[in-house]
Amino acid sequence: MHNGNAFQAFVEESSRQLSQLNVIDYYQEPMPSASDALLDQMVVRFCGASKAERDTFVSSMTQKQRSLFGIFGHRAATLSVRNASPEQLTRGLIGAVIANYIIPPRRQVEHGLAVYHHCAIKIGVKPVDLFEEAATFAGDQLAARMITFGRRGDVVLSKFGWRELKTDDGIKYKFDWGNFA
Repeated sequence: MHNGNAFQAFVEESSRQLSQLNVIDYYQEPMPSASDALLDQMVVRFCGASKAERDTFVSSMTQKQRSLFGIFGHRAATLSVRNASPEQLTRGLIGAVIANYIIPPRRQVEHGLAVYHHCAIKIGVKPVDLFEEAATFAGDQLAARMITFGRRGDVVLSKFGWRELKTDDGIKYKFDWGNFA
């Protein structure tokens, strides 16, 4: 099979698999889950693709399908702290890149990025390095925002509407619209 055909088959299979996932159900799955593993594999394949292939992958997804990568990203960030895994954190942030590849008007992507910044520090990763690496997979508009955000020294979870919770399963991050400092 020609490499382009193999990637197109991956795109079609990914779209089929993602269409079977429900955003609310996925959000409520215990961590880690089979859905986390599935999306993680897609992110790994996405990272190995050319820019043109990445554009094809993202443009073939519906907004709902891309939003699953946003959920995956935050779940991966949580798991990266639980597992002390910089690689898992990077793949989570790249999931956020996929979710925000096409940024809807008025979306405040920085609110979602705060968790990755916080988790990076928590596991001993320099946020600037994390965000610069993940930005290589983003479109120009998002890449610039990510690089700037990774360099910030004033990122506090509560300032961006997040709380860190200690649960029986370990640390968990919760976004709360009423939690802005």
